[in-house]
Formats: sequence, structure tokens, C-alpha cells
Amino acid sequence: MKKESNLIIYDLILYLVFPLVLYKVLQHYFSDYWAMLLPTVPGILYTLFRFWYTKQFNVTGIFIISTLTVSTVVDLLALGSAKNLIVYNVYYHFALVGVFLILLALKKPLPYYFMIDIAAIQGQDREESKKLYKQPSLFKVFQYLFIAWIVKDIVFAIGQWWMVDTYGLKAYYSRTIIFTVGGYVFGIIMAIGYAIVTMRAQKLKGDDSEQSSDEIII
Repeated sequence: MKKESNLIIYDLILYLVFPLVLYKVLQHYFSDYWAMLLPTVPGILYTLFRFWYTKQFNVTGIFIISTLTVSTVVDLLALGSAKNLIVYNVYYHFALVGVFLILLALKKPLPYYFMIDIAAIQGQDREESKKLYKQPSLFKVFQYLFIAWIVKDIVFAIGQWWMVDTYGLKAYYSRTIIFTVGGYVFGIIMAIGYAIVTMRAQKLKGDDSEQSSDEIII
């Protein structure tokens, strides 16, 4: 349990706290581009180290770092223009939707892999988690969550496009508030979905245990 808690702490430090602190320090010595890009390097190295050390591929970490890097580059390409920032983010979201649709067609929903990472941090065997969460009653929940994610990104992209087309530069400020709230709402939906998966998984494990006991008695 202590080891698992340490992993969570390391994740928070390397993926969240350290990049923010490092950015504040580097912005006094480098341009905004490098001050925002360099803090992502420790997280990338940490993810690679965990892959080598635990022989496990941390999909969640890779996703966080890659999207953070790409979104940072997209923001910087706007060159300080609020309108360009919104337009480029529209393109970025549609690009993500394209990638997500491909993954959905290949039956590789990201929430499924995120759940495996969560289970691994809690000490569960990764291969066993893969088999467990591939159960139809569980896997379809991940697919529904992924579809909801795709719909969210489409709505966000169209919403941003409409706001910048209708309100111009004023959309930059309202966008931040609206989509931050929307992000929290989607986070709640994801949490509910994972809770459903957890309850169903526990039930499946219980059924398997009862079946094994019956076989032993017989």
C-alpha cells in the first residue's frame, strides 16, 4: 500500500507540480516556448523510466504528456492572438476526434487503458486487469465513455468555432469559463462510468470465486 501511495505522489509531482514550478522558474531565463515545453521533459522521462522499471506501459502518462506537449505547441503557434488560439484549438480537437474515431473502430477505447493503469497503481496485475475489463459487460462501458469523450470534443470544437465566428475576440474569455466547467462535468461522467465498471468487476470476481468454490466442493 505504501508503494502504491508513493507512485501516486510521484505521478502528481512529475505530471503536475513539477511542470508548473519549473515553468515559473524558466520563464525568467527562456522564451515562453521553451519555458512551457521544457517542463514536460521530466514527465516524459519518468514515464519511460516506469516502463523500463516495471516493464509496464503507462498509457495514461504517455497520453497526458503527449496531449500537454501538443496543446502547448498549438497555443504557442497562436502567437498571442486570442482568435488564432481558439481557431487552432478547434483544429486540434478535430484532429483528436479523428484519432479517437480510429481507436474506437479498432476497439481500443482509451478509458479501458486508463482503467488498467489505475488498477495497476492499486497493485492489481496488469494482464489480469486486461482480461477482466475485456468482459463484455465492462468493455461496453469503456466504449460508451469513449463515445461520450468524442462527442464532448466535437461539441467543444464546434462551440469554439461558433463563438469566435459570432463574438470574435470576446469569445476567448467566455471560452475559458465555459469549457472549464464542461471539463468538470465530463470528469464527473467519467468518474461515474469508472464506478460502474468497478462495481460490475467486483460482482464478476465474486461470481468467479463462488463458482470456483462450488467446483472444489464437487
